[in-house]
Amino acid sequence: MNLETINIFWTGGWDSTFRVLELSDKNIIIQPFYLRDNRKSEMMEINTVKNLTEAIKKLPNTKCILKPLLIKKVSDIDKDEQITKSFNNLKNLYKEKSNGANLGSQYEWLARFSKNINYLELGIEKDSKPQKLINIFGQLEKKQEENLGEFYILDKQNSTEDLINVFGSYRYPLLSYSKLDMQSIALQKGYINIMNKTWFCHRPKNNQPCGKCAPCMQTIESGLKSRFTKSALIRYKIKKKLKLFSLKK
Repeated sequence: MNLETINIFWTGGWDSTFRVLELSDKNIIIQPFYLRDNRKSEMMEINTVKNLTEAIKKLPNTKCILKPLLIKKVSDIDKDEQITKSFNNLKNLYKEKSNGANLGSQYEWLARFSKNINYLELGIEKDSKPQKLINIFGQLEKKQEENLGEFYILDKQNSTEDLINVFGSYRYPLLSYSKLDMQSIALQKGYINIMNKTWFCHRPKNNQPCGKCAPCMQTIESGLKSRFTKSALIRYKIKKKLKLFSLKK
């Protein structure tokens, strides 16, 4: 019997870990990928994935074959002038249409990496920045498959060329979920203890989330303050006030 292989970008964070857990009771092969770009948090993330992998394998309902993490360097990804140009176009247009919001540089190198992989799954949750961008410049198409459940792909008939170049190679399985939705499901299914071992901070302080990097701020604002120390929440409040002050200038 040939098992279906699902390719997933897995950082050890909340969203991507939820997706691995969601698929873990299926008779499939899960191949996770990780891209290194010299972030301070990289070894923390890689070690988190390894620990999560062992924990998921031990769950009584796990049926999937969870393969070892494939780690690649961003510097080794082939250049693609068209993707880079399209990313810069989208970044500038999105900034104009969303009160100066930035589109993360990771979406440029992720697009270059994913173009040679069969539907890499990207863990983007409901109302996230990429979803808002897709809604501006294109449309999504909902799909349903036995092993994969519900997911979305880009509707290439109704999306701009730039959007297709940057966001057209993925499956999006989490666009119907918020982080709190995932928390509720994890509680119901009995794997919230694994979800609480996830990692997301890019600039850890004393091996704890900093509270002021972009992923920390997004996590706090999504309702998961319980993942943070009091000092991290104070840093978040200071950073938020500074951002608001700079926008008013």
